Amino acid sequence: MTRATTKPAQQMAFVSINHCHFLLDASKAMKVVELMQHAVKADWDYSAREGRSYTVTGPMDVEMRFVRADQIDMPQGVPSPARPEKPRLLR
Repeated sequence: MTRATTKPAQQMAFVSINHCHFLLDASKAMKVVELMQHAVKADWDYSAREGRSYTVTGPMDVEMRFVRADQIDMPQGVPSPARPEKPRLLR
């Protein structure tokens, strides 16, 4: 008798970047955190005389936590997170 093999649940991670929160695949989350830890917060201002100027306002606040599948609550009737469409080439 053979057993049907099931794909293990995908490891998810909760990422916070300056009070914005995201839930995504753990391997992708690690890439995001790796890149964002080198960024700084900034604001921009547009002055007609000088054009756009950018001001560093402080360090980024980046955090990542691994999440178990049983900790994720999906909205009623939604079996899994919606996948974004594949990027299309512009003409």
